[in-house]
Amino acid sequence: MPRAGAVLALFAALPLLAAAQSGMRDRYFTRYPFDKWKTEGAASQIHWSARVQPARLSVHQRLLSRIEIQLDAKETGKRKSRGEIVTFIELTDSEGRRWRTHDTFDLAHIPPDAKAQPILYSQGAYLRPGSYELALAVCDSQTLEHSFSTRTLHIGTLHNDPLPDAWRDLPAVEFSRNFEPPDIWFQPYLRGRLNLPLETTRPVHLDVILNMTASDRVAGSVRVFRRNMSVLVPALKLLAGISLKNGTMDVTLLDLTRKTGVEQKNAHGLDWRKMREPFARTNPGVIDVQSLATKADMLQFFRDSVVEKVKEVPAGEEPLRVVVVLSAPLFLERQYKTASAPLPRDPNRRIYYVRCRPVRLTSNGTMGGDAMAPSMASDDLEHVIHSLDGRILNVITPEEFRKALATILQDVSRL
Repeated sequence: MPRAGAVLALFAALPLLAAAQSGMRDRYFTRYPFDKWKTEGAASQIHWSARVQPARLSVHQRLLSRIEIQLDAKETGKRKSRGEIVTFIELTDSEGRRWRTHDTFDLAHIPPDAKAQPILYSQGAYLRPGSYELALAVCDSQTLEHSFSTRTLHIGTLHNDPLPDAWRDLPAVEFSRNFEPPDIWFQPYLRGRLNLPLETTRPVHLDVILNMTASDRVAGSVRVFRRNMSVLVPALKLLAGISLKNGTMDVTLLDLTRKTGVEQKNAHGLDWRKMREPFARTNPGVIDVQSLATKADMLQFFRDSVVEKVKEVPAGEEPLRVVVVLSAPLFLERQYKTASAPLPRDPNRRIYYVRCRPVRLTSNGTMGGDAMAPSMASDDLEHVIHSLDGRILNVITPEEFRKALATILQDVSRL
């Protein structure tokens, strides 16, 4: 999966350090005469190129654009063994508010005889619809040679947006950060929160369950686990951010292999400090002897976990019960037959299975690029959910997840 921050391709033998800050207090914008460059206008003392990828809906349900700055090998070759290259990005909205970030590429420790390679700096920006002035610059810290350019960005709204007010309270600009898993999935420095109200006439209790277990055929693959979580963790973050006007929410991470769960009670947003630990320590290829001995009970454990959330109670004594299960398609081998007695229909209960099939992420963090079948085959969790009178919502793209989220909010609000 492409990295979300700076992509360093300068010298393969020597990793380079990059530092970035965001906001108007970025000290590099005062250390270097960036505002003076703006006054002077376009400059091209360093041979470079810049491009901006069109904004597309990301797995975080926000419009994400990627800004790329590249210096060719000839430029880096004549500057190696001294100083650093600094890149600057400034976005200004229609009200004059500015957001800034920079990155540095250390040239001083590059051996003189090392083969020069190009520099590619790639920065993601989450943007609200509107018009922005984008100012870009690169500078050689030793000679203060620089290049500078500006352009205008127009970010449009989504066509037939099922959640038209979701971005109402978001900041106009937030820069993505370059983390290792699991933090890259959650993006802890994204402070903006989507406006996702859920109003019901009766009290409601919402349980959000994330299945962390991969299918048996890929159970030992770290790559598949990370690909699944790159979509499911942002989805979990969004669901945990639903604002319940008349109710409560619990979030649960289920490990079907080990028959364990990690819970966050009374959630008002996902507590990443607590909930990141299971993702950080998960090793899909390792299973203890005790878990291996009971591996055939994984589906039964899943069914029991869901039923526990919606167990029947006398009318009026409990709130409406809603369960949302998040999972990649799950196919398990040699499972014991689960309890076959279906739950009786209950107008005070809703169960949803949001089945997300991750595909390759594009360089701007959106899903796409792979030729995929338009439908999904039935998996093992689907059979369990059907026996519980639940609803299946299939998701491949961010647009489909947005529709699924709107469907759940609208459906539950009518209970």
